[in-house]
Amino acid sequence: MTRDNRLYVAWVIALIATLGSLYFSEVRGFRPCILCWYQRVCMYPQALLLGIAALRGDLGIRSYALPLSVIGWLVALYQNLETWGVVPVLRACTSDPSSSCGTPWPVWGANSPLNTVLTIPVLSMIAFTVIIGLLSWRRTRTF
Repeated sequence: MTRDNRLYVAWVIALIATLGSLYFSEVRGFRPCILCWYQRVCMYPQALLLGIAALRGDLGIRSYALPLSVIGWLVALYQNLETWGVVPVLRACTSDPSSSCGTPWPVWGANSPLNTVLTIPVLSMIAFTVIIGLLSWRRTRTF
């Protein structure tokens, strides 16, 4: 059994992302769009699985968590490209205007300039990027 702090850090990032998304939707009342739900499907299980793996020192979790993170990252990337006007908005994202991917939710307060830079999709992509980085290290063999 090997303990690696990177598993703990990946777990903390997944836990913060999960609690953050629940805070935005359940406390602040921001309705998640279809792409947000797909990202949640990829992040929420990791908040549990990475915690268990970190406690057990189970490096095998990488083969399960990395694909979830990569899929979540790709969805977050697409959502950001949508928000930035690089790709067209998906039809599913325009069916309910109250939960549109392009809605600029005031994450940092009503008049904060951070709202245009650090949006919820950007925060999601950052979380997935950090988790991917933490889980992608090479395992070193000790003799």
